[in-house]
Amino acid sequence: MTLTITDRMIRSAYTRHTATAWPVSGEPTLWTVSWLPGRNLTRDQAQSAMGIAEAVGRIPADAGPEAWTASLWEHLDSQAAVLGLSGPGAVVQVTDPEPEAS
Repeated sequence: MTLTITDRMIRSAYTRHTATAWPVSGEPTLWTVSWLPGRNLTRDQAQSAMGIAEAVGRIPADAGPEAWTASLWEHLDSQAAVLGLSGPGAVVQVTDPEPEAS
C-alpha cells in the first residue's frame, strides 16, 4: 500500500477517493471516505476503506479477469470485513461512477 496518511487525510495516487478527518473537541476523531458517503468511521476503518480503493485503482480498466487474483480477493475481503462489507460489495461501491454535474 502506498497511502499518504496525515492527521487530517488519507489519499493515494491510484484512486480519486479520499478520507477526511473531522476532529470534535473532547471526542474521538471521526473519518469520512468519499466512496462511503454518510458513514462515520474510525481511523483504522478509513485506512481499510482507502486500502480497498487503492487496490482497485491499481487494476487497469481494460484488465481481464486474470487481474482479479485469489490473493487480491482475499485482501479485499479482509479489508471490507473491517467495514462490515463483502469484498465484491466494496468493489461495486468503489467503482461506482461519480454523479455528473448538472
